[in-house]
Amino acid sequence: MKKNYQRFKQPMPEELTALMLDFLRRKFYTEPGDEKRFLQDRSRLLSWVVLWPASWLNARGVSIHGDAYRDIFFKVMFQADAHRSERIKYRPAWLKYVLQSHFRIHGEEYLAEGKNLRNIADHLLLVAGKAVKPGPDPVREMAAARQILATMKPRKRAIKPLKNAPQAGLNLELKLS
Repeated sequence: MKKNYQRFKQPMPEELTALMLDFLRRKFYTEPGDEKRFLQDRSRLLSWVVLWPASWLNARGVSIHGDAYRDIFFKVMFQADAHRSERIKYRPAWLKYVLQSHFRIHGEEYLAEGKNLRNIADHLLLVAGKAVKPGPDPVREMAAARQILATMKPRKRAIKPLKNAPQAGLNLELKLS
């Protein structure tokens, strides 16, 4: 069944990411004390779960409507929640695995749909003979955000010298005579 995403406004990447992170928090972080765990896992959830499909699609040269992206994400996460049977050790890694295995199975469908829409839009623009400025593309912007997150390295803490450490000029040799 083909869905028609005809909206006046394309959802912005900030709206999509906030909506998806809030959904993950409400669905998978429901136990007492999970609010802290969610804040600790937020960066990995963002990179591994929310933005990963955008970089996957972008790497294959396909873009889809923001509403279609949201629907795919919610469908996968609802299925993950329905099939969750035991306590999960590390939720971001488990959700990443679920999402990637879903794309291994259904990825070709999403690619075909995205390429079909792109070809139709390109053909319509050629027939009309007008150069129209393309609107914001949330998939490309989200893929760029994930690329930035992936290249960032955590800051290393400076090592402070110990208070009771021996001084450099101090002779610590033991003389046995």
